[in-house]
Amino acid sequence: MEWEVWHVWLGVCMALVMLEVFVPGFVLACLGVGALAGSCAARLGWGLTAQLVTVGVASLLAFVFLRPVARRVAQSDATKTGVDALVGRPCKVTQAFDDTSRLGRCKVDGDDWRAELSDRSAIPQVNDVVWVEHVESNTLVVSTKPINP
Repeated sequence: MEWEVWHVWLGVCMALVMLEVFVPGFVLACLGVGALAGSCAARLGWGLTAQLVTVGVASLLAFVFLRPVARRVAQSDATKTGVDALVGRPCKVTQAFDDTSRLGRCKVDGDDWRAELSDRSAIPQVNDVVWVEHVESNTLVVSTKPINP
């Protein structure tokens, strides 16, 4: 088999895409897209200058359009676990809140928690629904108004 210039560009493309595993940020993959475009330009018989311009333009377009999409997909919000997953959740009051200390007990997903009321509005009674604002140590800080996490 006789080697042609487009084979070299294709090899560069594959090498860059494989090296992307070791470099964060989708940088080398964008350059690999440019090398793939350079391979296409070489296969069409374009000169070296046209190939280099094609590589540059395709890499730039990949940085502008593909990189943000790839980063958004790769860095999507992780599923919250543990006590972080409780924020914004409704819970049922199992022990009435004290007027002075603002402490009571709430049940979330079958687990009974010590709870502290954050707002100074009406004090919820047993079986009322409150929402978790955040967690401090082993205490849920709750509100009588729904929370958006």
